[in-house]
Amino acid sequence: MKSIRYILCTLFLMIGVTAFAQSDASISELMKQRAQQKVAQMNDNISFMADKSKSLDTRNYYKRRALNLFIEKGEPYEEEGIHNTGVKMETTSIYRKKPSRRLMKDYFTGLVNLRYSKVDIQSTKVHEIEVSNLQKIDDNKYVCTAYFEQVFVGYREGHPVYKDRTRKKVKVYILAEETIDGQEFIVLLGDVTALETNRI
Repeated sequence: MKSIRYILCTLFLMIGVTAFAQSDASISELMKQRAQQKVAQMNDNISFMADKSKSLDTRNYYKRRALNLFIEKGEPYEEEGIHNTGVKMETTSIYRKKPSRRLMKDYFTGLVNLRYSKVDIQSTKVHEIEVSNLQKIDDNKYVCTAYFEQVFVGYREGHPVYKDRTRKKVKVYILAEETIDGQEFIVLLGDVTALETNRI
């Protein structure tokens, strides 16, 4: 009788551990999906900002929307006791391999005011954005890295004069909060780093 009770207890314990592990894995997967969605939002806003067929007011509207996706909306912030002037975007070109780093808000202003007659920016689709494993950095705070590609085409008088493809990564911060409706995830983006740029 004791052995049956022991087996049942062990069985229930194993089921509980497995259910907890599955729950943990599904929460992790959900967080990664939220990260993909936030990066895709950033890329959509970048594409809209650069679109010369839209009015200047509309492009500036997308600039403000995009800044809301980042830590402190692109303004100065502190991380682990270190003062940062704001999140940054790293860019490269086929002519300049050494990356250039600018404050995100300055990069977005430059994007709105590009001198090309037409600009087309296409990015990795949301479900194809690669997300690294989550790292827990505080009680309810996690970080991960998302990888994506951007294809940039600049036109003059209807002809493409510059084309490149850049692989980038962005640091993603996820804050898990318990609410009345269950667990909510606040996702904010950090610095964007250019990894590799190629002519196309």
